[in-house]
Amino acid sequence: MLLAGPDRPGLLCLFIASNRVFTEGTCKLLTLVVTDLVDEDLVLNHRKQAASALLFGMVALVTKPGQTFAPLLGTWLLCFYTGHDLFQQPLLTPMGSAQPWPEPPAPPSIQAPSLRQGCFYLLVLVPITCALLQLFTWSKFTLHGRRLRMVKAQRQNLSQAQTLDIKTV
Repeated sequence: MLLAGPDRPGLLCLFIASNRVFTEGTCKLLTLVVTDLVDEDLVLNHRKQAASALLFGMVALVTKPGQTFAPLLGTWLLCFYTGHDLFQQPLLTPMGSAQPWPEPPAPPSIQAPSLRQGCFYLLVLVPITCALLQLFTWSKFTLHGRRLRMVKAQRQNLSQAQTLDIKTV
């Protein structure tokens, strides 16, 4: 998308839509990862009860502020990159003005990036940066493959042992 540039609106729409679909799909799978972490914590720390509320609470504690500050960060990045503050628009001419036609705005500087180009970079660079950070973070995640099967088997054995204890009472 960076190579295509902002002049291909069809490709940009496809990029935005695919980004939305992939991120929503990934977010739906996050609960599966958290439940695997709950199982791992139960097995490794020999807990009597799973600490699922604690882990789901920690996930909410981390993600909710990110959802709140993301629009603020996006607005700041747009202002920083383009030099155009979205909330400081020039005042329009009042209705009873002596000037019949407002003066045309001064042409933008060639060196300053346009608002359109700033929006394009915000739409493209932020998801790419977040994706790279996620790939780096998930590369450190070790609960998969043989280790995950081992934890699931031990968790299953724990739940079967608890079931047998209940039946004997």
